[in-house]
Amino acid sequence: MGIKDMYLLAYNAGMCVGWGTILVKVIGHLAEGRDPASVYPGIARLLCVAQTGAVAEILHAAFGVVRSPVGTTFLQVLSRLIVLYGAVRIGDTDSTKSLVFVQMLVAWCLSEIIRYSFYGANLLRVNLASLTWLRYSAFMVLYPVGITGEIGCLYKALPYIKKHKPWTVELPNKLNFTFSWYNTVWFILLGIYPYGSYVMYSYMLAQRRKTFAKSASERSKKSA
Repeated sequence: MGIKDMYLLAYNAGMCVGWGTILVKVIGHLAEGRDPASVYPGIARLLCVAQTGAVAEILHAAFGVVRSPVGTTFLQVLSRLIVLYGAVRIGDTDSTKSLVFVQMLVAWCLSEIIRYSFYGANLLRVNLASLTWLRYSAFMVLYPVGITGEIGCLYKALPYIKKHKPWTVELPNKLNFTFSWYNTVWFILLGIYPYGSYVMYSYMLAQRRKTFAKSASERSKKSA
């Protein structure tokens, strides 16, 4: 195994452990009968590290470290960072105080644990049919669950954003420039998410068909 593969293995293992730890903390919190609205403080820092760490995947794709489309990778990471920093961590919003946050968080955790485990297994040349099936099938449920959770978190942050105006630039100013994060969030909710979700889901379905068709072809060749 070369240096590049060793680095990627360490990266995927670290990310898998990070998301796994978050999931264990969330399950433990809920198993104790505690309020779902109080989940966030216990995992806030780790969530920030784990999700921000995904920025490295954009660099991996951009510099050819992995064979992943840069555009798709960028959009996937960016959408989550917008939710994390533009709704969850932007202030004392209602985003983290409702079940939609837990819904989103669990979907993120399961998706990433499966994904990073799959990548790690590939680097070790371990072919697990069950893991491959999960990698290309679990998203059919987890993606809609995660997306609706993200939309819910952004929506629940709107009252706080409207009142406190974070990330907002108002006139007059020296640059004669104005920007409203409140209006931007509405644009993301109504303009970006409907189209972007369709594109991403269609892309993943295409990847699923391609992978399973290849597996079926290889099995038929072996049995011939």
